[in-house]
Amino acid sequence: MRKDNQAEQWDLYTKDREKTGKLHRRGDPVPEGSYRLAVHVCIFNSKNELLVQQRQPFKKGWPNMWDVSVGGSAVAGESSAQAAERETWEELGLKLDFSKERPFLTMNFSEGFDDFYIIEQDCDLKKLRLQQEEVQRVRWAGKEEVIKMQAQGIMIPYWFLDRLFEIRDSYDSQGERIHRIQTGFAGLAHLESWLHFAEVVKCSFPGMDTDAAMQDYCDTVISHIKDSSAIYAADARMIVGVLLFAKEEGKICCLAVHPEYRRKRIASKMLELMRTRLAPGQEITVETFREDDPKGEAARKFYTALGFVPGSLKMHEGYPVQEFYCRFRNRGAAD
Repeated sequence: MRKDNQAEQWDLYTKDREKTGKLHRRGDPVPEGSYRLAVHVCIFNSKNELLVQQRQPFKKGWPNMWDVSVGGSAVAGESSAQAAERETWEELGLKLDFSKERPFLTMNFSEGFDDFYIIEQDCDLKKLRLQQEEVQRVRWAGKEEVIKMQAQGIMIPYWFLDRLFEIRDSYDSQGERIHRIQTGFAGLAHLESWLHFAEVVKCSFPGMDTDAAMQDYCDTVISHIKDSSAIYAADARMIVGVLLFAKEEGKICCLAVHPEYRRKRIASKMLELMRTRLAPGQEITVETFREDDPKGEAARKFYTALGFVPGSLKMHEGYPVQEFYCRFRNRGAAD
């Protein structure tokens, strides 16, 4: 911690996190109705291990306890990111650029706001310069080890600490979810999410606009699940793509991808999985909108991009459709 007078002064904020224009001296009680700004930095390495520090036994507040990588208060005139960058340098001797970083989450506490930053940085612990007034030692710790340290009563009991490992693996530094799409053959456990997904895309499928039709569709999905001919794509537990097919005919009965997840090769991946249940070189067919159908432009473009070519004109439950077919000679087709 710096020893100049500025370091002993904190900006005071309203409950809406607006500066009041008043300063507060470190160590004095924070006035009622005013709040200060604190920051914590959680540094993870590429192995998803957290850099933890042990506080000095003479440190005020959680003495001798293990803590996340860095923590401290923003001094007067500092932004949250500037405080995080300074504290990281002072406590660890590690120079990181926080100019483009935003706090991943903010926790309220009785005296103010606590911004938590999640940073990935593989650093050599032997090269760190620890602040002797604050930090005894540092180490890398995985999720199970951190939870064990909390259970032993030697780690500050942040209630969300175990979730940080999941957050770091599922979200980027800007708080955007990292999409990890998985495909597989659906089981009955997927049914509820599948049907929620169907409500999103049913407008693209003629004849699915009534409760009775949706119940028939549900029964069809269950039948395909039991026959191992129902394929899903999911982002975490949320279904974002579905494919129902008939094994003997090599026919796609239903293929759809969530509007927000298109152009990610999800349909291609589901088709690749479908082909593992078909005979080598077996022709795949699908019925979609005719060329003059206003609804057909996107669907026809979609199948054409996958390598399908138009075939015969047909009727499906009284609706004019066209058959498309493909032998997938070009395995590089993508949606």
